[in-house]
Amino acid sequence: MTRLLILLTFLCAIAPGRAIAQSQQAGYRISQLEQRIDGLDRKVTDAGASGLVLFLFGAFCALWAQNTGRSAWLWFFLGMFFNVITIFFLLTKNSNDNFEKRRFGRTRRETRP
Repeated sequence: MTRLLILLTFLCAIAPGRAIAQSQQAGYRISQLEQRIDGLDRKVTDAGASGLVLFLFGAFCALWAQNTGRSAWLWFFLGMFFNVITIFFLLTKNSNDNFEKRRFGRTRRETRP
């Protein structure tokens, strides 16, 4: 009987310690999950901003293409996928078109049948 009382006393002394340790471990896991969720929120926000910038590059290229008689859809997708390179190419092409317009009074597209 005394052995049983000693065993019960021992178990009662250990049980609260285990519960506290498990509680601390659960709190640590929750804080880790909260940090991961915050990181994902930041990634989604950054991706949304990047997507908007890419769309605007494509829209700018499409508008230019439409105004110069070129394929707006082609230039939209080129502007979205190769954004900076396409913008430099577009500016060079626009400069050449303006030079020809001033030099000859018309563009190459107007002289084609």
